[in-house]
Amino acid sequence: MTYELLAVDVEKLHRILVSLMEQSEADSCLICDQAGHVLAHENLRQTDPLLISALGAGVFAATRELARLLGEDEFSTVLHQGLKRSILIGSANEEVLLVVLFSGEERTGLVKLYAPASAKAVRRVFEEITARGKSGPESKDRNYILKDIGSIFGNGR
Repeated sequence: MTYELLAVDVEKLHRILVSLMEQSEADSCLICDQAGHVLAHENLRQTDPLLISALGAGVFAATRELARLLGEDEFSTVLHQGLKRSILIGSANEEVLLVVLFSGEERTGLVKLYAPASAKAVRRVFEEITARGKSGPESKDRNYILKDIGSIFGNGR
């Protein structure tokens, strides 16, 4: 199934990301689907959001498979900590990921504290989109398309 993200949906997602960044003191964050397509991002000026989302989705897919091999339903969060920068990848729902980039070891706790509530808010937005209906041919896979991409990615975000 293909679901259409309207400008109002993208704005809700941006507000969630901005709130998460303010609360957790994260540097930047994004929302992507399981295929690595960027659905929304905030403050990714020095890092390519497409590259981060594609690699993050791959890491999360590998983590899901590890969870399955270990007898877990899933691992809902992946955290990679570096000396300078760290990344948290969390599941908002079965198809959507929340990715948070941050620096400083002291922020790890803040990100881990606020990311689950943000993921839940993202999940609610996608539940609204799902309830609104689909467009395109019937398929078991879900894809999200952005309506009016030019204005969404052309405003400096």
